Amino acid sequence: MDVGRVFRTTRHLTAEQWLYRFICRGKFVAMEKMPGAAARRFGKAAQAVPQPDAAAPELAAVSAHVRQLQRAVHGTWADDVPEGRFTLLNQTIDFGGLDQVEWRRELGEKNNRLWRMNLSYMGYLVPLFEHDARSALPVAQSLLASMSAQNPWSSRGIFRDVWHPYSVSHRVINLLACLRLLHEQAPELTSEAGALTDEIRLGGAFILGNLERDLQYNHLLKNYVCLAAIASAAPGKGFARAVLAGTRASIEQQFLPDGGQAERAPMYHILSLLDLRILRDSGALAPDTQPLVEKAAVASEIAVAAMVHPDGEVALFNDSWLGEGPPAVETVPGLALRPERPSRHVLPDAGYVRLACGGDSVVMDFGPCGPDDNPGHAHADFLSLELSVSGRRLLVDTGVPTYSEGEQRDMSRSAAAHNGPIRTGLEPIEFWESFRVGHRGYAHALPVADEMNFAAWHDGYIGHGTAVARAIRLLPGRGLLVCDVWVGAPAGTAMTHFLLPGEWRIQGHVAYVDDVAARFQAIGGTLAAFEPAEHWLRFGEPRTAHRTTLAPASARDLQAASLWIGWGEPAEAPLDEEERLREALVRTFTETLE
Repeated sequence: MDVGRVFRTTRHLTAEQWLYRFICRGKFVAMEKMPGAAARRFGKAAQAVPQPDAAAPELAAVSAHVRQLQRAVHGTWADDVPEGRFTLLNQTIDFGGLDQVEWRRELGEKNNRLWRMNLSYMGYLVPLFEHDARSALPVAQSLLASMSAQNPWSSRGIFRDVWHPYSVSHRVINLLACLRLLHEQAPELTSEAGALTDEIRLGGAFILGNLERDLQYNHLLKNYVCLAAIASAAPGKGFARAVLAGTRASIEQQFLPDGGQAERAPMYHILSLLDLRILRDSGALAPDTQPLVEKAAVASEIAVAAMVHPDGEVALFNDSWLGEGPPAVETVPGLALRPERPSRHVLPDAGYVRLACGGDSVVMDFGPCGPDDNPGHAHADFLSLELSVSGRRLLVDTGVPTYSEGEQRDMSRSAAAHNGPIRTGLEPIEFWESFRVGHRGYAHALPVADEMNFAAWHDGYIGHGTAVARAIRLLPGRGLLVCDVWVGAPAGTAMTHFLLPGEWRIQGHVAYVDDVAARFQAIGGTLAAFEPAEHWLRFGEPRTAHRTTLAPASARDLQAASLWIGWGEPAEAPLDEEERLREALVRTFTETLE
């Protein structure tokens, strides 16, 4: 064990997290050791959870948000479920029949149990019920029966996947949506849905006794959403009223003043926005909490404008990928994806900026890696950017190949996997295992004078006597200027990688797709030939890509290099503008460091 690394990681935990780390883990150990007693205890507690009323109008409102989410995630393949075939996280497992489903099949994921957890969420049942609730009911009953039979609480590690509180929260929310769909399509069958209501009530009791106060953030928020969803099906009964009072603190922790989500993954921002809407419409919140949730939901909707591409999907910084939720444009209708005039959206707390006009849009990350007491979804993407040209993604993030610890997880979170300035051999964030973070740097905005400029720097390399900064300028309809500066001792080689998706054809330093051509030109440095690479637009699904590398000229204390990406007329690099942008960056950056 690396004691120093453990200290650098755990020193950021709050006293409450430390306390509940022992309490929560102690509970799971006790339940595994005494499963019979635990089952009796929660079975009795489940009787106090109100019988869900499928006709409740509050449940109808909650169900609409759940349906939007699960239709987007599972709608294309849910018809395979009755055959025992499941496609989760872009990996299909055919069990050969509904009666042969293995709930805890080992998939060689090492410490990652995400596929098994998703199987136990049962989100795929929602589009199945939406299509035909009558035929979906026996499918759900069969799955619940086999899940119960195969997963006694005495099973080792059962509280890390099938009965993890996060899994249980998802499962309860999804089963409530299924119950509502059954009521809408076949109300006469709701009396036969005892397996669903029993699981909902047991799950509610389990969550009441196992709130994730150790992890907090999106996990604890999901626990509260689960309890609020149950309360929406039992209006006026005051279910979990005292516990739901904690929702207020969770919202204040999870959502920043600018509306951004604290864990800073745009994908999780969309998912958390849907959670806010469930809370808002549940009718379960205290009078002093309801306005806070409504305000947070509005701010969160507005914040999406700073992290969206013209294709209607979010940028993929940190742990983000496409397909885990509805597209941003469907979640927040009315987004200005292709603004007629140059526009600038900045989230000063979340640390995202978007410069856009027409189909040209650049999103840059200039925020912290995440909350210090839970940065598990962080990547070292300081100052990285994604770029769309004429509505097509041209510069992309590496994405997320896996949550399993190992080479791929380490690679995808490293600084070199992103489109920001780096020093080879150095990392601005100390990653270990799948979600651990030891030492971490911080990014900071720098003042710029023009509406279509932005600049920032990060201190992740300060301990090595060096620091980096970046300025960008979007010239709508013409191109993007990127200026990078490295100062201090020459520890490691200064460079910046740029990643393009494989659908762009490369000839020299020109990228083509359809009738769009983007020319890459180095200014004050050298640009390497494009080489084959990979990226993961969707979780675990590799796609071809191209990578080029910008390197500044050698210098002792200050190095600078700029990249011009041009796609309009005039095609020539704007050397005067590059000089002004670079000089302004160097001046403000060096003044900041003094």
